[in-house]
Amino acid sequence: GDSNVIIYLQPPGVTPLGGSAIIHCEYQHYGGTFVLYRSGKKILTLKPHGGRAEFLISNVTRSFAGPYTCHYVHGDNGTILARSNTLEVLVEELQGPRPVLSILPEHEVTAGSAVLLRCTFWNDSATCFLYLEGRAGTRYEFPSTEATLQLSQVEPGNGGRYTCQCFIKQTPPIWFIPSEFLELVVR
Repeated sequence: GDSNVIIYLQPPGVTPLGGSAIIHCEYQHYGGTFVLYRSGKKILTLKPHGGRAEFLISNVTRSFAGPYTCHYVHGDNGTILARSNTLEVLVEELQGPRPVLSILPEHEVTAGSAVLLRCTFWNDSATCFLYLEGRAGTRYEFPSTEATLQLSQVEPGNGGRYTCQCFIKQTPPIWFIPSEFLELVVR
């Protein structure tokens, strides 16, 4: 429910080896502290700004990968007031080319209308994911043949910046650079 700490990765998707990413923790409550854990070990304690904290990591190595959780604790005695779901962070060497994301019929639509998000990639044996930026766990997996998401009745909550990212299932898997972000505006 809404009593959970919200945790998400910015930018969404698989984090490139050597790149940078931000883990966001949000909780609408004041006077406490965020504690970030990876694989159950405490990594960092963060004072919130306006109900959120941002944990920046640059020059990402493979050791950055793993399950993250964020706890919101009471300042004085360390009592856990709320905890997040688990955010699974993947770190991979990313390759080009990037897929192309398109929004049809147009980027600005009225609420209730139909929208098609299409991820076009050169290799049709790839699996692609669509991410909505800044949302916890908003991820759509496309079947490999038809990388399109049909939203028959768009709501304001569907608005935001989307990106898609593809990979080829083999051992080890090959991950590709994500597409450019495209913004869907719902009026």
